[in-house]
Amino acid sequence: MHMLAFNLIERIVDAPWPGWQVTVFGARVTLMSGGIAAMLLAAAILAAVVVPLARRTQTVPRGAVNMLEVLVVFVRDMIARPALHEKAYEFLPLLLTLFLFVLAVNLVGILPLEPLSELAGLPRVGGVATAIPTVAAGLASLSLLTIVGMGLRAQARRCRQEHGWPWPVCLLLAPLMWFRSLAPPVPGIAGRILTVPLMALEFVGLVAKCFALMVRLFANMVSGHTLLAVLMMFIVMAMQQRLISVFYIGPFCIAASVVVEVLELLVAGLQAYIFTFLTAMFLGIYAEPSH
Repeated sequence: MHMLAFNLIERIVDAPWPGWQVTVFGARVTLMSGGIAAMLLAAAILAAVVVPLARRTQTVPRGAVNMLEVLVVFVRDMIARPALHEKAYEFLPLLLTLFLFVLAVNLVGILPLEPLSELAGLPRVGGVATAIPTVAAGLASLSLLTIVGMGLRAQARRCRQEHGWPWPVCLLLAPLMWFRSLAPPVPGIAGRILTVPLMALEFVGLVAKCFALMVRLFANMVSGHTLLAVLMMFIVMAMQQRLISVFYIGPFCIAASVVVEVLELLVAGLQAYIFTFLTAMFLGIYAEPSH
């Protein structure tokens, strides 16, 4: 049973490549693993497929170009416009890149790359990279930095337009103006007293929202792999206990695995949509001069 538990955990967690871990300030840092390799593979596929298709100019899109246009229209009409309204086209390249990357990483993670790489005698390649906490945290941090950066830029522009001050002065004042804009307007002396606490509370709320993005993406993607691993372990346990058990446990577990794989396809697209839509919503709330 101990070996079964170990194997189960081994199939869920990411597997660092031998010799690709370093120690930084007492912490072990993984430079390459199966999940990171799968993420790089997804990025390479996007660069090799999407970039050439995007450069094709056709009056009537066909084939793969038409599929890419469907994705662009989906992100524009279902994510950017509902969340950002007139600012949709300004943030559309970012949102489209984020959606395609998360979707590609999720889909590549479903492919059976791990057993194929093991059969070929190669280091382990495969797994859902977004099921790695640090990868999900990196994507959420990208959303947070984008929100803060766009907010600072909007405040600098506002300072320039309203006061006509030099750009260096506006850029220096932008952080203070952005933090001040986080506090909702409260009239009277109570508003002046509560300004700093409300600013701090809103900023903590922004960080918490982006942290929730990380947790949502990580938890949903790791749950599917966990369920698949559990179903496969049922078959292994049945083979070790009684051979006859395999004939009625095996088909059930295989059928359930197929259903879970189909659900993972849906979850892969759904989580890419939710992550991108919530990022767009937070951009619309916090990246404006006033919210």
